[in-house]
Amino acid sequence: MSNIRYDSSPSRSLPDHSKSGLTTKRTVAALLAALVLPTAFADDQQIQQMQQQVNDLEQRLQEMKAQMEEIQKKNKEIADKNKEIADKNKEIVDKTQQISTKNQELEGQHQQLQAQTFEISGKFKAIQDQWDLIPTTNKNQGGFIMDGVTLAFGGYLAEENAIRSSNLQADINSPFSKIPFNPNPGNLLLTPTQAQQAASGYYNQSSFNATARQSRFSVMAQGNADKNTLVTGYYEMDWLGDSPTANGTQSNSYTARVRHLYTNIDWMDKGWHMLAGQSWSLAVLNTQGVTPRNEEIPVVIDAEYMPGFVWNRQAQIRVVKDWDKKYWAAISLEQSQTSGVGGSTPNGVLNSYTLPAQAGGLLTPGNYSVNKFPDIIGKLAMETNLGHYEVFGMLRNFDGTYTNPNVTAAGQSSWAGSMGFGSVLKIIPHTLDFKISGLYGNGVGRYGTSTLNDATIGPNGELTPMRGGSFLTGLTLHVKPTFDIYADIGRDWINGYTYGSGG
Repeated sequence: MSNIRYDSSPSRSLPDHSKSGLTTKRTVAALLAALVLPTAFADDQQIQQMQQQVNDLEQRLQEMKAQMEEIQKKNKEIADKNKEIADKNKEIVDKTQQISTKNQELEGQHQQLQAQTFEISGKFKAIQDQWDLIPTTNKNQGGFIMDGVTLAFGGYLAEENAIRSSNLQADINSPFSKIPFNPNPGNLLLTPTQAQQAASGYYNQSSFNATARQSRFSVMAQGNADKNTLVTGYYEMDWLGDSPTANGTQSNSYTARVRHLYTNIDWMDKGWHMLAGQSWSLAVLNTQGVTPRNEEIPVVIDAEYMPGFVWNRQAQIRVVKDWDKKYWAAISLEQSQTSGVGGSTPNGVLNSYTLPAQAGGLLTPGNYSVNKFPDIIGKLAMETNLGHYEVFGMLRNFDGTYTNPNVTAAGQSSWAGSMGFGSVLKIIPHTLDFKISGLYGNGVGRYGTSTLNDATIGPNGELTPMRGGSFLTGLTLHVKPTFDIYADIGRDWINGYTYGSGG
């Protein structure tokens, strides 16, 4: 900083010759002062301003330092928080892993429980299905358990009457093949036997029969051989047996008769079933599945049921397979018999045919034929929401002997096949049912309720199965569980055979 001093006031007198020089100096000094002084003042102001700026900067630096310290403090707090959060996150991750591991364990246990539940459900369903296949009458009979076996008793007591306009020479059963025809001599439909019956007056002879013989008793024993195997024994009887000494004159001492006597085994987890013993033929229509005691039997009083009903009760060995109780397949080997051979030996035929009969031992003479093979029956069935459907096929063999001038009592065998069908439909569930069944083919007379002839003598004397069939349909109205109204119509028939003289 310059410090220039000048003094414009006079201090002393100078000589004149010095005055001009002094004046000049003073002028120069004034000029210099005019030039320098503002600059000095300006520099001082700038210095002050700069000093102020420095002070401001120092203050701002202090503030920034304080802010930096605050920021560092905040950053430390944030870092601490982040560490705390990281620790929390790690704890959460650890917990999550523990929960995930536990969930996996629980999922495994859940799957095991599901598998066990499914297994138990399947077993329960199999047992329930088997229970559903047991007729309601058997379920409601009650019973008791003895050594793990459940015994259930059933049956009923009946007093029944048959009033007929023509004499059928029968009790509560109606032999439909013996219905007398009008004895009009011009009736060309009469066979010799029917003409004889007509001539004897059976057509115009009414009859009345009262009987309690169709009363029934049954016992069923059931037990589990293991958790999946159900074994059933069933016996059913009535008093329609005809002892040679039985009569209605005084004591009416009729003998008991076997209706059903069989053992049935159900492997419920595998869907296999086996029946061995005497029961309804496999040809009989079922209402559900292909199991015993679920047959569709006409609910008539007549012990011969009604024409068109395809049936037999006989000894058999039956094997059945089901798939989820929806689809069924079965095969049965059943006792074979020939109900009769119709017609006579054609003119010019040397063969004389006879139907061999077994007698003696435990067999009543004249009531049994000789047959080499069992009747073979196969059936397929299906269950739907609308009802039950089934088809079946049957193969039969007939055996006999013939005699001519060159041969004495030679054996002769013939095979015959037939097809059948049946269905029980739920038109209105639990209220109205519709049923239809039929059988058509060769050698089927024995399986129709009218027991028509199975075979005839061919034009050359050969044993020839006769073609025929049976058909039955009807409706059943379930008014309430203990009251039904039904209407059925049916027919049995065989085709006639006529041969000219000489074959």
